[in-house]
Parts: sequence; C-alpha cells; structure tokens
Amino acid sequence: MYEEWPWFREIISLISMLISKTDFSITKNYDDLLVDPSLMSLGNEVREKLVETRKAVIDVSGAQEISGPHVQLIRASSVIRNPYVDSINVVQAEILKMLRSMPADDSPDLTPELKDIKRIRSDALLLSIKGIAQGMKNSG
Repeated sequence: MYEEWPWFREIISLISMLISKTDFSITKNYDDLLVDPSLMSLGNEVREKLVETRKAVIDVSGAQEISGPHVQLIRASSVIRNPYVDSINVVQAEILKMLRSMPADDSPDLTPELKDIKRIRSDALLLSIKGIAQGMKNSG
C-alpha cells in the first residue's frame, strides 16, 4: 500500500517529519513543571505511543530511520535549530508556570500591577508559541 498509493505515502512522510522533530527531554520538562503529579502517567503514555508510532512508520516505509531519505538534511537543520527552539521551549514552560500561579482575571486579588504583569507574560507566551512554530517550520 505504501508503494502503490501516493496519498498514503505522503501521509506517512508527513507523520515521519513531525515525529522526527519530537524531543522527549522537552516534553518531560513541560510535564515536570506544569503537570499535576497524579496525571504524569499520561505524558509517559504519550511518549510510549510516540515510540510505537516511530516503529510503525519505519516498518511501513521500509526506512532505516524515522527521517527516511532526508535524514542528513533533517539532522543538519536540527543542529542549527535546536539550540534556539529548545531554549524557547524552556522559557515557554516557565511562562506558563508563572501565568498559572497568577490570580484569575476576575479575581479581586488581581491588582492593576499584577494585571499588567499578566498581560506582559501572556504576550511573551504568544511570542514563544510563534517562535517555536517558526523554528520548527510548522504553523502555530
């Protein structure tokens, strides 16, 4: 089916490209900073499914690596991109943590000063989303 259906081959290729950009250390950092300990198993389950999906894509495509024939290009791109994108991911997780710790918008505890801080942090969060999307060459 992979060899005979161009549409199916393209879908597998797109999945391969997305999976090749994943980084367990980044997802683990988000889990450690943001996820309730009672829900940590969900992140582990997602990472296990990712490993299964990687294996399935390699099996279906017959490739030696998840990046397929573009392995050298993807590696070179990652070497350039990762130091920047990884640091934005770390900052993004910290911003999310800070925003979650702030009073809700309708809370009487949200002073005008805190409201300004919250707005600035929200803007920084949006910029981090855009920065990661640009760095990963995906839409945000």
